[in-house]
Amino acid sequence: MKDWPYDVFPTGWYQIGYSEELAPGDVRPVKYFDKDLVLFRTEGGEVSLLDAYCPHLGAHLGHGGRVRGECIACPFHDWRFTAGGELHEIPYAPAATRRVGLDRWQTREVQGIILTWYDAFGREPFWEWPGIPEFGDQVNNYPIYPYGADHVGIRRIVVQSPVENTPDYFHFPVVHGAGQPGRPLLWKEEKHYLHTRIGYWFGYGRPATWLTPDGPVDGETETEAWGLGLSNARFHIDDMVNNQLTATTPVDGEHSQIFCTISVTREPGSDSDEPTGRAKKMIEFQNVQIRRDFAIWENQRYVEHPPFAGGEDLYYGRFRRWSKQFYSDEPYVDGKTIEGDVRKPDSFVVPEYEHNLT
Repeated sequence: MKDWPYDVFPTGWYQIGYSEELAPGDVRPVKYFDKDLVLFRTEGGEVSLLDAYCPHLGAHLGHGGRVRGECIACPFHDWRFTAGGELHEIPYAPAATRRVGLDRWQTREVQGIILTWYDAFGREPFWEWPGIPEFGDQVNNYPIYPYGADHVGIRRIVVQSPVENTPDYFHFPVVHGAGQPGRPLLWKEEKHYLHTRIGYWFGYGRPATWLTPDGPVDGETETEAWGLGLSNARFHIDDMVNNQLTATTPVDGEHSQIFCTISVTREPGSDSDEPTGRAKKMIEFQNVQIRRDFAIWENQRYVEHPPFAGGEDLYYGRFRRWSKQFYSDEPYVDGKTIEGDVRKPDSFVVPEYEHNLT
């Protein structure tokens, strides 16, 4: 993004893949946070992310390196490193000892999603990602993999752009074809965690749609963000609950790799893992809709002090103050935690929704 004010990557957890796509013995060259890395799974099943270059003569372990038991072997001279990055063995000089190794990145596997922790100061994780309840409930929801796993790819988007949609209630009619803007119901901050609720009339102004066959539905979108790399939108529409986790992981200062992971309530009577009916359409719909945002974010210029209108300044201001903590060397503290239902300020001009606000 042009004119982006930060020259560091934000602290937090970031998705780097899906568990189903990294089998024991797999080795991949990857690049995140402007660093060349190697991602692999040992024969015993442990996931490891290490700095890529062998300290011996600089070969890239992701290009030709092989898993040997619980180690990764360099493709040049077969030096072997554990999943923790320690030098385990030099096969042609077994008696030799060298005080070298590879930096290991903290990784986690949560509900089939592979994560890594980034902090510019090398600090241990401040929090753990709890996952999404529906992702772990395959009785009532379709599994997220493979049909809900969307590899968006590497885009010219900075990490903050997708999460900054959270306070943007007015872009929905313009970008996504909604009948009206969203209405704010809840804004809650707890350190690294941001929780909001936004009310909508789904199918507004239409007698029936594939999503609302019985006419407009007064539903809501519940959003959660854990830092800036992981944000989830949970859509409540009648008896359907649809989650869309957007994971944005920096590749370099301008580009990010993006994953979108979707779960949907099972169709009545469904015993197949492949979504059908309205659930299938919802996944397809969400994948199309978020790409409309991507097209804007890829060509966007950052405006540090926007000329807000219609009350935008209240929620955008809160979001940007909250987001600052992830770019500094000490967590941002504003002296209070904002919690509870948020009433519409007089300047927030959405009169059609005033009676629906809590």
